[in-house]
Amino acid sequence: MRKSILIALLLPCCMASMADDVESVKKQINGVKKDSQYIYADVTASTTKDAKDLAEEALYANINEWAANQKKLGKSVNTVKPHEEKWVSFAIPRGNMFRSFIYVKKSDLLPEGNTETVSVASTASKVPASPSVVTPIPAVVKDVAACMEYDELAAKITRLKEEGKISKYGRYASLDNPQDYYLAVYNREGKIVAVLSSGASRINVRTGQADSEKNYKGCGAIGFKINN
Repeated sequence: MRKSILIALLLPCCMASMADDVESVKKQINGVKKDSQYIYADVTASTTKDAKDLAEEALYANINEWAANQKKLGKSVNTVKPHEEKWVSFAIPRGNMFRSFIYVKKSDLLPEGNTETVSVASTASKVPASPSVVTPIPAVVKDVAACMEYDELAAKITRLKEEGKISKYGRYASLDNPQDYYLAVYNREGKIVAVLSSGASRINVRTGQADSEKNYKGCGAIGFKINN
């Protein structure tokens, strides 16, 4: 079973103890971030479930980028399939929102006999951009495209879902049919590098150019559908 530590709100008489627990978890998180033997993801969202789901998507992307770097350095990487039972996760309050921190030890990601990777597009070649295409972009999608940081994206998507403007969202690997979803693409540093239209032939919402998730090797993506 995956290890999980959840710091929940308790009765008033336990508030001092809870604060101590939260500080202890923060120290553990800081320790993991400083240790190069781990890969991690750190996300804040409006609910614990949203924070957890988005953190898992970010961790997948980070694992894939690490694997790609190992191969570039000429190191033998036979498999890169994350074993979720090896993950350790923390969930703590952050103001009126929730923080999810998930990490895994690099040495636990290299079992024998499997060559599966977890990237959005790990082996596809870059798709050349074609001339600018004029296509109407819904206001909700433009709102998402204004996000520049992962934490901002997570909060925006969960809020739009609560408002009924987004009907469904999830990490790329979990999408039933990715072509039906808009994609918010982010890199390892948590920067939103592109928002792509839905459909087989996607458009970059920010540039108006033809684009594809295949152009963002090593990145992760959140897919979302809007209510018309």
